[in-house]
Amino acid sequence: MKRLHKKERMLLIAAGMLMLSILMMIIVLPGVYTKTLPYTNNSGAAIGISLAIIVRLLILVGYRFMIRSIRLARATRKTAYILIGILLLLFGLIYSDGAVSFLPNTEVPYVAYLMFTSVLFDLLAAILTFMALFLKGKG
Repeated sequence: MKRLHKKERMLLIAAGMLMLSILMMIIVLPGVYTKTLPYTNNSGAAIGISLAIIVRLLILVGYRFMIRSIRLARATRKTAYILIGILLLLFGLIYSDGAVSFLPNTEVPYVAYLMFTSVLFDLLAAILTFMALFLKGKG
């Protein structure tokens, strides 16, 4: 069995954290759409969360290309690590603003907590990406 390189292992863990973040967003989506506004559906919040999921899926594709280049022993540009890390930090902070706005909502109290958990996973993935940038070795 092939042993994983440190950078590859760290990026796989970061990609797993990002997938957990996406899962938290998918869990939150029905509650935000149906139960946050009285007598109507909150389509604006649902569209925003859907776009956030799409952006994170694109970042996940970036992780896939980085891991593939490590496996094929090609040089990965440092800008890819920096770009993905900064995007995760930026979108995590933007999403935390939405989580704060759902805190006073008593209809669905779990929404804010799951959104903050999603932000935590985004920030942990960004930290792991920056740590992988500074590891020595191939990739």
